[in-house]
Amino acid sequence: MVAKRDELARTRRAAGYTQEQLAEVLGVDVKTIGNWESGKTEPLPYKRPKLAAVLHVSAARLEELLHVDPAVERSGEHESPDADAIGPASGQRRPLPATRLPHHRQPDRQADLATIQAMATAFQVADRKVGGGQIYPTVVTYLQTEISPRLFDPASDILGERLFQAAASLTEIAGWMAHDSGYDQHAQRHFSQSYRLARAADHPALLANISASMSHLAGQLHQAKAAVRIAQVGLAHAERGPGRQRLTARLYAMTARGLAMQGDADASRQALVDAERVLERLHEDGPAEWISQFDEAALASEAALCYDTLGDRRQAERQARRVLELRVGDRVRSRAFGQLTLAEVLVGGGEIDEAASLGREVCAALGSLTSARVRNRLTDLKTVLQPHRSALEVQLFLAECTHVLQPATASEADTAWPV
Repeated sequence: MVAKRDELARTRRAAGYTQEQLAEVLGVDVKTIGNWESGKTEPLPYKRPKLAAVLHVSAARLEELLHVDPAVERSGEHESPDADAIGPASGQRRPLPATRLPHHRQPDRQADLATIQAMATAFQVADRKVGGGQIYPTVVTYLQTEISPRLFDPASDILGERLFQAAASLTEIAGWMAHDSGYDQHAQRHFSQSYRLARAADHPALLANISASMSHLAGQLHQAKAAVRIAQVGLAHAERGPGRQRLTARLYAMTARGLAMQGDADASRQALVDAERVLERLHEDGPAEWISQFDEAALASEAALCYDTLGDRRQAERQARRVLELRVGDRVRSRAFGQLTLAEVLVGGGEIDEAASLGREVCAALGSLTSARVRNRLTDLKTVLQPHRSALEVQLFLAECTHVLQPATASEADTAWPV
């Protein structure tokens, strides 16, 4: 008989998951979760970062939860890992056996850095599926407990510039999750901190990547000139580092958004053409760590918003439908944005029923998605469809909105950028 991992099960329940729900999030069979908690098996290494993120614990804490005492494994008399510390007659606790002491290994720089990278990937995957609301506190805690203490620790087991790169990337992820949760002031501060960390690491690709994120946020804050300016700074960084094509395409798209907001139609369209041209040369890019993915669907999403801002309904609809063709699988939030953009365009063209139907699809997705940005966009769609509430499809959409929408959290952002 093996020792049960009771603490692992308690942590899972504290995080709000049944075994079935946790299995679904991790993409494993429910029996696998049961085997982990009963001590029969343990998660494979590549599953652990995501498991830690979902349970809101650090990688080190997860290892503690998964530890099974060899002394208990050999005994068939004890269900609890601590039961063998109690004498059979007196009930007095006796000294723990030496096998309970944790096994300390020599620091492994590459292994530790790989763990941080795996955690960053796990955070991003979870974010795409369920939105930033559920994951944001976990990322902040991970930064505070696992990354920040190492930054100025001379005994850190990761080389300085590599650690600053990891810190910059994870801080940017926190910024996006704050933004998705409706905390734009926090998002701006995270992005600013991330930019300074990337500058300390002297990593041009990261600087370009974070510039694109700041440009996006500036646009969301209606700072069109700042959005264009920051994107231009990012383009200069992209010239010096790896991932040049992907980063350049994304920054051209951000430039296009800012120009569209300023009403410069010709310059905005040209920037979109430039982005498409560069994206066709992705095969020229070498490997680049810590860089966000930017693909055809992402460009179509940005283009749809640009054309909608410029009043070009035909092109906006074409690009929005392209997003829905390409965004499938676990990209729930990205697809929801595409659906909302298309719905808004269709309302402008008088195609009310299809717009309301798309809105209902987003309402259904909100059951598993905690994104303030999606909720705000859905609220906007609700507002523009209110005058058409005599239509049956609109009535159904409005009724479903009542059940899923919560009051939005507004926040003011600073006006200074570190660029």
